[in-house]
Amino acid sequence: MSTRRAFTLIELLVVISVLALLMSVLLPALRGARTQAKRTACASNLRQIGIGFQEYLSDSRGRMPYASQMPSVSPLPLQGDRPIFIADVLLGSVGGEPKVFRCPNDFADSGRLEPNAGKSYYESEKSSYEYRRGLGGQSLDELAKRMSGRSSRVIADNMIYIMRDYFNFHAAAGEPGARRYLYVDGHVTDYEN
Repeated sequence: MSTRRAFTLIELLVVISVLALLMSVLLPALRGARTQAKRTACASNLRQIGIGFQEYLSDSRGRMPYASQMPSVSPLPLQGDRPIFIADVLLGSVGGEPKVFRCPNDFADSGRLEPNAGKSYYESEKSSYEYRRGLGGQSLDELAKRMSGRSSRVIADNMIYIMRDYFNFHAAAGEPGARRYLYVDGHVTDYEN
């Protein structure tokens, strides 16, 4: 006579508990890897925008583009009644791909006020990245000179940020790495100045 060998109830429970323990150890590590991957994708987008900026500057004789800071709300700092979206200005310089302007962590936030309640920044501004106010029409030399006058120290291209996340997409406010910044020289990092 042949006998069939099967798992006992205790063996099955031990296997299930080992699997549950492994999952509890691995899930936080996977979550951390996913968070880091989104930060890396955001930095990659900003680098591509930085390359687009360099192309724009070479085409505009070194002058920074004019654009509204929060186009969905007002055209400021520009005069007039029509805002200018930075994504529209740079779209041709980034290969015509609008998704470059979307941070992977930019989701609809119920805390935003009207007219943008329930919308992500990408949906309302065509970009998850805010163009720094007051740059329009200036050359890099003029910009560095103006900023040096304010701080009484020499300001180099690698110290001037031109775009950043509209919001603290990557961590809570005040924590390191909450926002990513694109500098004139093309590098992307957390705020350094």
